[in-house]
Amino acid sequence: MGLVALSVLFILSVIFRKRLSGLIQKVRLPRPILYFLTAIPFIIVEEQVNCQPAWCYKILIPPTLLPVLMFLLFLLIGVKASHAKTVITPMVIFSIIGIAFEFTLGSAHTAFQALAGTSPAFFVFMLIWVGFSYTFVSFVPLTVLQE
Repeated sequence: MGLVALSVLFILSVIFRKRLSGLIQKVRLPRPILYFLTAIPFIIVEEQVNCQPAWCYKILIPPTLLPVLMFLLFLLIGVKASHAKTVITPMVIFSIIGIAFEFTLGSAHTAFQALAGTSPAFFVFMLIWVGFSYTFVSFVPLTVLQE
């Protein structure tokens, strides 16, 4: 169910990204603030889909909100420093860094690493899924920042 829900939401956000971005930018706040405010609902949805058993569907604001916002701060700094013209390159780099983080330090890193040896096909699926999750969280906020 989570795969379908996140995929549908991502497809809708891709289709309507210009409208979403235009609507969000009508709010008279600096773009970096809009970037973070736009990211929060996407983080909440993504974390509810990929929730930890300890708090799955029990809380509205996930405890991972602040760490993901910190990741997005580093992404913002990188985008500003590199003067990126499109959202694709920063989004791909962010997803790759997210995969590396989840594989080495994330809360499920031991299970993730065990998959590499026990179930290579599922491991590849999980790599793609984790990258997709980071893409989902960053796509619309980066669009707001770049427009």
